[in-house]
Amino acid sequence: MTQDRPGISPADDPYEFDWPDDAKDERAAERAAASAKAAVAPAPLLLSAIVLGLLTVLGFLLPVALVAGSLNFFIAMAAPIVIGGLTLALLPAWLLERVSVTWPRGLPELAFIVVGFIIGTCWSWLFLTVFDAPGAARIRGAVFMGTAVAAAFFAAHAWAEPFSRNRRIVRSLAAVIVVLTLASIANYLLFVLG
Repeated sequence: MTQDRPGISPADDPYEFDWPDDAKDERAAERAAASAKAAVAPAPLLLSAIVLGLLTVLGFLLPVALVAGSLNFFIAMAAPIVIGGLTLALLPAWLLERVSVTWPRGLPELAFIVVGFIIGTCWSWLFLTVFDAPGAARIRGAVFMGTAVAAAFFAAHAWAEPFSRNRRIVRSLAAVIVVLTLASIANYLLFVLG
């Protein structure tokens, strides 16, 4: 115990005792369990970011559907959100992630929020225009979805890495998104065919 302090013996220092360590094996087992847990491969970072982003937007929409009393509206909107998010938002988010690596702290987060808001607002405005929504509904819907997509961009950027460490949760939530999207597509097909 005194190898790092030459010239001092245990007799010179009353606090240098070789006490019996009853919890030594327990601490070694805890360290082994922690290293085994850390050794589990995380989920792919891109998958984690996609799941976080889509769940954030769907999470914005779910309370609106519940308050309106129309869970069918939530299921119907799942496919456009997932497909629109994967086709319109994934590439800009990926490019922004690559470009903003060297930016000062705080600036990438702000850029993700602004780009997400622009994409969500424009996409929703176009969607509501195609379905001939009134002007006030178009504005409210576009701002709401712009806010949802901005939050999704921020969540995917800020929390994808820690979220990816929970591999089972990431894969389970990805499966939930796939099932919800398939249910939404089936809902549209039943509407068109029925």
